[in-house]
Amino acid sequence: MKWFFRTLIILNILVALFTTGGYLASYLHPERSTVIQSIGLFMPWLLLGNIVFFFFWITMRRKWWWLSLSVLLLGISQIGRFVGFHFKQETHSDQFIVCSYNSKSYNESNRLETFLDEINGQFDINILCLQEISENHLPLLKNSSNLKHTHFHRGKMILTNYPIVAQGNLQFDNSVNGCLWVDLKSGEDIMRVYNVHLHSNRITREAETIMNNIYSDKAQAWTKIRHMVANYQLASVERTTQVIKILEHVDACQYPVLLVGDLNDTPFSYTYQQFSDRFQDVFRIKGLGFGSTYAGALPGLKIDYIFVDERFEALSHQILRTKISDHFPVLSFLKLKD
Repeated sequence: MKWFFRTLIILNILVALFTTGGYLASYLHPERSTVIQSIGLFMPWLLLGNIVFFFFWITMRRKWWWLSLSVLLLGISQIGRFVGFHFKQETHSDQFIVCSYNSKSYNESNRLETFLDEINGQFDINILCLQEISENHLPLLKNSSNLKHTHFHRGKMILTNYPIVAQGNLQFDNSVNGCLWVDLKSGEDIMRVYNVHLHSNRITREAETIMNNIYSDKAQAWTKIRHMVANYQLASVERTTQVIKILEHVDACQYPVLLVGDLNDTPFSYTYQQFSDRFQDVFRIKGLGFGSTYAGALPGLKIDYIFVDERFEALSHQILRTKISDHFPVLSFLKLKD
């Protein structure tokens, strides 16, 4: 049995080291820490591994339980980015509801129709931010929604029942990735909404191949894992440049700012930290349970967010676990502070 416990101890140490590296990724620029950045993809599983090891060593009455417990306590503030313990969800007469959803609907409309039917029956949404749609979907969205004020550009759309007094977009390159913004009139107030879709990791196909071949063709699975990590590392650098452009635009805005969308990055990333330094992640304030928003082949990822500045009050937050797309819709109930 000694060899068995020694093997587990080595595995436990490796899991602890990788988890600690994952914590550091938020604070290290991707160009200087490409390997560490990629750990963020696996942080949900690393955290789970530490929990399993902790309870295993406790059960076996071995002293090694302290290692995983120490690692979990070390990152307790970052774990709160992914796991929420906020049972109190509030409502207010002045609240409004914002929803962000990557519908993965470039080439079909069924997903959007199903989503609209489902969402309209449950919520009275005031601001809907969509990613990965096409111009072909515009008539459907306008006819099937009570949100008559719209702004669309290259795969992204904002729909709202508030009058739009100004609008624009930030285009990073020739791809569909970019950022829309609108200024909305709500009573006597004006607020700005950003709908963001950052550079994709292009890892979906690799992840699907890995899941399909992890047992039947281990060599191909490991090759795909290396490709997936390499793509993520390159994309992390690209997203950093995009975040800088967005935040420079935010700096010039005098209104309360609401920033939502698909960041294609995890809560343990440098990308997330740059936004978190400027905004509040509503999930961290009002989230309950696991914050995963990706429903694709790489489970456990949280990559869709709703951020607000200090002039908003967060009342509640929900992630709808409906597998219409490879993303889950995220909703926040908010109000402007008096």
